[in-house]
Amino acid sequence: MSERISWHTKGSWYEACASEGHCSFYFGRDREEPCKSFQLFEFDEGNFGDVDISGVLAICVVDLYSNKVADLMIKGGEGGVYISDKTTEEQRKYLEPYFVKNIPGNSILRKSLGVKYVDIDFKKEESTFHVIMPYGEMKLSYTPGLDGKNPQRLENSPFGVFFSDIKLCNTHFWKYNDFGRNWEFKNRSGTIASFDGKGRSKDF
Repeated sequence: MSERISWHTKGSWYEACASEGHCSFYFGRDREEPCKSFQLFEFDEGNFGDVDISGVLAICVVDLYSNKVADLMIKGGEGGVYISDKTTEEQRKYLEPYFVKNIPGNSILRKSLGVKYVDIDFKKEESTFHVIMPYGEMKLSYTPGLDGKNPQRLENSPFGVFFSDIKLCNTHFWKYNDFGRNWEFKNRSGTIASFDGKGRSKDF
């Protein structure tokens, strides 16, 4: 019988989707067609058992199955997983099943089309964030609030179960070309939030 491995992950989540204007899913509304999502996970700290994952970058790109908000966390979608090629073999042993088997339980990625270890370049310049990897790219900036400085925040969101400090963004562009998908979007929805989860799992 396999043992349960303790895990803890904490960091920031950067997401862009295909919606013009902020995605209706955040407001409990269905869409006319299923959405698509480009997500960067920046692990500020964390561990799988005794294996430290601080500083790791990973990306999920998801093609959702349904346009219904009620299906979002149930059906999710399919897509690729991209983990930094700077990770060690020991880190990969845990990171791959973490994403592929949805060990945190809050991912909309329900079917992995594959895992690739790639160079992920992540630049932060004041309120703008730029992600580049071999199969895609995303650039987004905070949406300024009334004071013109601090970003707008999404309060009391259903996604607050999984994320905290949800800040709205404008995605200048994002593009992706892999696993039979070839997408390019400009001026779309974006979000940056914090995540902090822990548990024990036999699925590693």
